[in-house]
Amino acid sequence: MSALVAKIRSRFQTPFWKHLSQCFAIPRFHRFEIVFMRVLYAYVLFQCMPLDAPFSTNGLRLAEAVVPGDALTQIVNDKDKDRMLRPPLPPISSLLPNSEPKIPYSTQEKPNGIARFIDLTFFNNDKFVDVLPWIVIPSLLLYISGYGLPVALPILCFVLLGSRTLYNSQGYIHHGFQMVSLILLAQTVVCLWALVKNPREAMGFKRATAVTRHGRTWWDVMIRYSQLMIIASYMIPGVIKQFKSGGQWFLHSHYIGVQVVKTHRQNYYNDLDPEWEPEKLPPLSKFMLEHRNWTRLLLGCGVGLQCIAFLGLYNRATWAIFGLLFITFHFLNDIMFGLYFFHVEKLDWIFLVNLPFWAWWAWKRWAKKSPVALDSPRPLSAGATSAA
Repeated sequence: MSALVAKIRSRFQTPFWKHLSQCFAIPRFHRFEIVFMRVLYAYVLFQCMPLDAPFSTNGLRLAEAVVPGDALTQIVNDKDKDRMLRPPLPPISSLLPNSEPKIPYSTQEKPNGIARFIDLTFFNNDKFVDVLPWIVIPSLLLYISGYGLPVALPILCFVLLGSRTLYNSQGYIHHGFQMVSLILLAQTVVCLWALVKNPREAMGFKRATAVTRHGRTWWDVMIRYSQLMIIASYMIPGVIKQFKSGGQWFLHSHYIGVQVVKTHRQNYYNDLDPEWEPEKLPPLSKFMLEHRNWTRLLLGCGVGLQCIAFLGLYNRATWAIFGLLFITFHFLNDIMFGLYFFHVEKLDWIFLVNLPFWAWWAWKRWAKKSPVALDSPRPLSAGATSAA
């Protein structure tokens, strides 16, 4: 047995496997990348928090303080203009600084997750919701500043997970906040781990030092785990589809045309929007039922992308490529099925596409004539520090 183990280990000591392990390992991030990611993710978190009015209704007013006049109002109220940046960006209305309204449920009809152990109906209590902004907003400011994350992140994590769990304890599951919550949970766990290893660094009172044997700081670990949550959110559903269906998912995928009809009618009865009248069935549903092989091929590409999502972790270029592919995937789901996940698209932009890095890289390469390697910055040596 020991000889077999030694042989397997020797196989993984070849240059090829060493190269792969280095590429898929936790990378180093520049300070400016971490700051941008914190600020942008904090903005998405604010949009997901159930702070109710005025935070859930005054986003347009705040935006018009920056963009004078009523031009923005006209754009948001016109569906075509609202989507003029789509693709690649989500609708303009989804980018406004609006929080979520109060959770509308005062009972836990079918407790889900932590609701089985905790009564979460206080998220529907007006007095608690009135106090909530005074808890959430200071925590978001701490998160943005990089100080006190072991205090701020658990608070934000409980508020988001608790409120969405109450929402999902009514007999049905809404997936729109799943990835936001997973990233927040992962960052909280990494932050508490850093608190145990070096409290002053985790609290932001001391510059981050290498905490892994490969010279990565806890900030690097936190961002990498955020990326891992994104990849897992795509891979797990893609793989489970095949196991749960016994490999029959592709063969029966043309029946999704029936689901398109059901989604179309559900969208109509939710808001009685004339655009979704039952008589206006999308041509896509008929196409799916009549062209089975084309449907299997098209939907198979999407599921295939989910199954190979882990390849996106290879290097910065593949982060961006897969991030853009995921964004395209969501856009197609939106126009074909009426299924939209705007918060998920934002996270793909923040943690995978990572435009600030590419802007900096292009500036260094062409303006400064000093090309930068895609695997920069280099790992820290023992005792070295990195400000984040």
